[in-house]
Amino acid sequence: MKPLVLLLLFTISSFYLQAEIILNDIPQSQIEEEVDNLLNQVKSLRNSSFDSCAYIGRKAIKLAKSTKQPELIGFAHKSQGTTFLYQGLFDSAFIHYDKAKEKFESINDSLNVAALISNKGILYRRTNKYDKALQQYLKALEIYEAINYSKGIAAAITNIGGVYQTLGNLNKALKFYLKAKEIYSKINETQRYSRVLTNIGVIKFQQDLFEESLDYQLKALRLNEKDGMLQHKAIIQLNIGECYQAMGKPLKALEYFNKCEDIRLQLNDIWGIGKLYIKKAIVLQELEQFTNAETYFKKAETFCKKQNLSEDLSVAYLYYSDLLEKLKRPEMVISYLKKYYSLKDSLQAIVRDEQLAEITAKFESEQKKKEFELLEQRTQIQNLELSQKNAWIIVLLVVMILGVVAVLVSLRINRLSADHKIMDLRQKVLLSQMNPHFLFNSLTAIQSFILDDKNDDANNYLSRLASLVRRILENSREEFVSLNTELKTLEDYIGLQKLRFENDIAYNFEIDATLDQDEVMVPPMLAQPFIENALIHGKLRNNPEACINVKVSKTDDEESIRFSIIDNGIGIEEAKKQSEQKNHKSLATSIALDRVKIYNFKSSKKMNFEIVDLSNHGENGTKVTYSIPLIT
Repeated sequence: MKPLVLLLLFTISSFYLQAEIILNDIPQSQIEEEVDNLLNQVKSLRNSSFDSCAYIGRKAIKLAKSTKQPELIGFAHKSQGTTFLYQGLFDSAFIHYDKAKEKFESINDSLNVAALISNKGILYRRTNKYDKALQQYLKALEIYEAINYSKGIAAAITNIGGVYQTLGNLNKALKFYLKAKEIYSKINETQRYSRVLTNIGVIKFQQDLFEESLDYQLKALRLNEKDGMLQHKAIIQLNIGECYQAMGKPLKALEYFNKCEDIRLQLNDIWGIGKLYIKKAIVLQELEQFTNAETYFKKAETFCKKQNLSEDLSVAYLYYSDLLEKLKRPEMVISYLKKYYSLKDSLQAIVRDEQLAEITAKFESEQKKKEFELLEQRTQIQNLELSQKNAWIIVLLVVMILGVVAVLVSLRINRLSADHKIMDLRQKVLLSQMNPHFLFNSLTAIQSFILDDKNDDANNYLSRLASLVRRILENSREEFVSLNTELKTLEDYIGLQKLRFENDIAYNFEIDATLDQDEVMVPPMLAQPFIENALIHGKLRNNPEACINVKVSKTDDEESIRFSIIDNGIGIEEAKKQSEQKNHKSLATSIALDRVKIYNFKSSKKMNFEIVDLSNHGENGTKVTYSIPLIT
């Protein structure tokens, strides 16, 4: 037995030795040609099988290393990195791109170094590291411009536009895309021209210009049919489907989603399958094919969990909960909404609590309604039997009915009491929501100072912010604070904003002398959102003559106090137009208005509220007025 094992080991070692000798005996030019053939196979197979690409890519790397030529080794690693990029295996792609970049740098190949830097930018963008992605694209653009390489310049500009698009700056993104489109139209680059048309179409879609978006996507698809890749074709078909869906044509949308699914399953495209399943499920739900819709939601959930695609998974949870509500499965609705909101940040968690509470209340209300209906049915049966019973039974039945009425009245009273408690809790939630909203804006200002190397300003701003936040935290649990405390908070807030903006903002407080500022109580942080809107949406920060007047006085009947906030900004109508163009909605104002509604629900004395655009009266700016019942 032992001689047999030794013979086997000798045979295996001889085989590997022979293979190495054979490889070394192959002429260098023949090995180079073989590597080129393998890399061409990889490129063509990306349209059909990523697994085969990776296998052939490893073979090409091994063969290229045997030549000890940095350029050939670099191309092999670059090709393998691109294969992993398309497959969504970003860590592996980083490794191969770094190895390829090292080889090209050793031979001063600027063109390929720039291409690899740009590809690494794509990886950073796919992993939501947009600042690093932008740095990579700008480095690549600098190299391309230095060597006057038009194709690379257009590619870098396209990628920079993609970052701005992801960050929500659509106008800036469109500017870069159109510039890239102009370059591609002059050179023979069908694939890249198709991609930039796709990106422009996506921006048009985000701007709700669905027909324009569809036109760009169809042009991109025609170019892709000439000389394009299957993966990009799937992306275009997905975009076309979304356009048809937005235009109210679900059957056409489903047609293109199905085509996209066929390609992505063929390619085993991890990056896109989860999103596609969600979109198909939504369209099927619109077509009232609820069984098929639920199947695709479950497919999306399983796939996104397996691939750790948290963002797509949260979207699947949200839309699936909507379907479950239509299917009248309240327990599952609550379960999936909890899963959805567990993936969101603290601000969204507040909304989660409200929605879950509403759905839970709705479910409990339905259960009670069913119980009451059952009780009424039993009462009717008992009423039918009254004619057959004696007087004692009638008396007993009357007592039972009175008992039921008493229970119903008691439940009603408890329900009203619970409603008041819910409103109290919602008001506290809304007030607590103001703090993170204000903090977010303040921290953004500090970040801006730091990025502009204004460290002293940042330190001063941070110190004053800490003082203001301390006061806010002290009052955050209180439903009312003194007028004096509220005015000091507003003064500190405006002082912070004056540090933040370059121009000096004048402000004036006119307080009725008959008001005892330490005794009069007002809701905390109610005026701050409107001062914030005057500064930001009223464009006071750009107005060298910016001025804010805050007036506090008694009403004519002396039963309320009136707050008036007057600015000399652009006016509310113009501010609304500009906000709509930027697709922006004021969270602070919405919260403040909700607080007014809740206060009026709870109190017999109502809070009155009015916003006036002074431009309609021959003046500039906005006047916000609200009255609060006098509380001491």
